[in-house]
Amino acid sequence: MEIEVINNVPNIKITVNQSEDGKFAILLAEDNKVTLGSVKPGSTVKLGNREYIVLGHGTETTAIITKACTKEMCFGDTGDYIISDVRKYCNGEFLNEIVAAVGIDNIVEHTVNLVADDGSGKGKTCKDKVSILTTENYRRYREFLKVYGDWWWIATRVTYDKRYARDVCCVNSGGILDWDDCGFCYGVRPFCVLNSSVLIS
Repeated sequence: MEIEVINNVPNIKITVNQSEDGKFAILLAEDNKVTLGSVKPGSTVKLGNREYIVLGHGTETTAIITKACTKEMCFGDTGDYIISDVRKYCNGEFLNEIVAAVGIDNIVEHTVNLVADDGSGKGKTCKDKVSILTTENYRRYREFLKVYGDWWWIATRVTYDKRYARDVCCVNSGGILDWDDCGFCYGVRPFCVLNSSVLIS
């Protein structure tokens, strides 16, 4: 026996099961999944076991950041994001986590602008699958980043003057941009750009 089931109803998932006695059961279930690109900036979505804030949309991409800090750690040995422990964590342990949730092909490499907070170091950049916000992007997305009381790292160093090589920007517990020594232990909130076609529940 051959049965053809045609589904012309959007957001309905159909499953056909056959029992041992030859009977068929056709199950209809509402599929509540939507694309990431349809979610309003400032909204919270869940990918894997973690919550993210949608920051904005490009033509076919969506920028997101973790709702909460994922780890507390020292920035590194200097204020240089390129060689920092935070960058290694974002593109190692954390990258593996987000890949398990959405697949490597849905993570879009993006450019991190590393001009210092005082304007020195113009033109310095790096490319990452996962990064942390720069001061520029923190200001850009500030309306969606609520204050949670944690201190967390920003990728921007204070200056490229060698006398301040250990100083790096951060967000303080009041949500204000600040700076401190790279040896302090602050939170990390990974930022990434995904394909807007990623499905979420």
